[in-house]
Amino acid sequence: MFAPGFTKKVNILCLLAGIAIILALPLKKEIWYDETVSILCAKGISHDSPFLFSNTVVISSANINELNTTKNVFSATVTDNANSFLYNISLHWFTLLCGNSVTAYILFSKLLAIATIIAFYFLCNLFFEHSFFTSIAMLLLAIDNGFVGMSHEIRAYAMGILFVTLAAIYFYKFTYKTGKPIYLFWTGLFAVCAILAHFLTAYIILVFLAAIIFAKRATLFSAKNILALLIPIALLVFFFICAYPGLQTMSVQNQRILQKTMAAGFSLEEVFWRTLRFTAINFKAVFPSFWNNKPVIVISFLFVLSLYVAGIKAAANREQKRNLHLLFLLGFSSSLFLAFLCVKSHHYTALYYRYYSFCLPFCSLFIAYLLLVFYGNEKINKFIKSGLLLVIIIPAFILFIAANKNANPEIKDNHPSVAKEIVQDKIVTIEVPHWRDAFLLQAFLPAGYKIDYVLNPNDPNFVLHKENTVKKIPVIKDDQ
Repeated sequence: MFAPGFTKKVNILCLLAGIAIILALPLKKEIWYDETVSILCAKGISHDSPFLFSNTVVISSANINELNTTKNVFSATVTDNANSFLYNISLHWFTLLCGNSVTAYILFSKLLAIATIIAFYFLCNLFFEHSFFTSIAMLLLAIDNGFVGMSHEIRAYAMGILFVTLAAIYFYKFTYKTGKPIYLFWTGLFAVCAILAHFLTAYIILVFLAAIIFAKRATLFSAKNILALLIPIALLVFFFICAYPGLQTMSVQNQRILQKTMAAGFSLEEVFWRTLRFTAINFKAVFPSFWNNKPVIVISFLFVLSLYVAGIKAAANREQKRNLHLLFLLGFSSSLFLAFLCVKSHHYTALYYRYYSFCLPFCSLFIAYLLLVFYGNEKINKFIKSGLLLVIIIPAFILFIAANKNANPEIKDNHPSVAKEIVQDKIVTIEVPHWRDAFLLQAFLPAGYKIDYVLNPNDPNFVLHKENTVKKIPVIKDDQ
């Protein structure tokens, strides 16, 4: 039909298009509370850091910079809840090189997302061998609003997506290709990196583990395979031993959330409907994003389920069936895992679109692979094949365009803009209502900038001291 060289060029163009989307979007970006937590942790500043200055009313930028060490990044992460250490320490090193602007913080996530798109290209080729379906899979991922959003979020999601994608490449090579122990080593190492980037990547890693055990049950526990897993397992165990207090903090945080939400009640029915909705959207039946009502949710979910069943029936061989089962389970694992967490915790916090991020590459790959199966089955009418492609692609593109057109997010935190004004006006003294405000301002100032912070809890404004005047700017911050 088409020469392999031509197909490969088209796939490379789609890869470049995906990278361009990451670089170009979002059109406008405002930070929010969780992002400020990541920023402060990356600077070695925790919830407890204000107590270090409880006996003083004036601190300097030098005092705050003394906290910005690798050791304190780990301590701040553990104090928070132990999650996302690998992201926090990487962001710490990245900003030492690239500066403290919002652009620099976001650039780190963009680069992680670009690396994901490239890794996803190689993952797709394991399934498609440079066919056009690689392009379909890459475009489905690149226009996924969850993926695009996380590629600009100053949080660990983009890093987690990258590492589960890298782990998937070596998992597939080990489990279904050569079975070389070195591939098991890289699977384990990238899986551990994913966990240390974000704990919720566990729902993907558990599927990898189950699939490996099922496929390699007779040969898995050879001496070479055990040796290949020693370093990754040792790293993970060592981290959790050192970070155990953070896990206790996470449990306390969960109890606080439960107390706050107890008055609103908890319903298994609500968990059911939210789970169906997210599952449909993640698998590109995006109609509930336009019409969030029960009939649309049911139809969209059943549409995905029927595609899965039809794909199994249309599969030409056992390999295609196996791949469909694997990819569907990887995509659906987020729904099962997060619903279970909701039921266990008795609140809906886990059913949040960000937490589904790690399944998105596999949902996109599942849909593309399903189309491959359908297009390879001569018994299926060509009009049905084309119609199915359009029903999936067109709504996904419309949702992508609608979500990113004229984006004008609400300003939830003005510390970056105030830091910019400090530099422009060469401010050397500023009053802040809380030490956390000083820490955040410092996190956005250029390295080496000298300024004194004065604590004034009686004034809810930033007070910038110029040569002969003062300027007050209301503090805008989202305290969650």
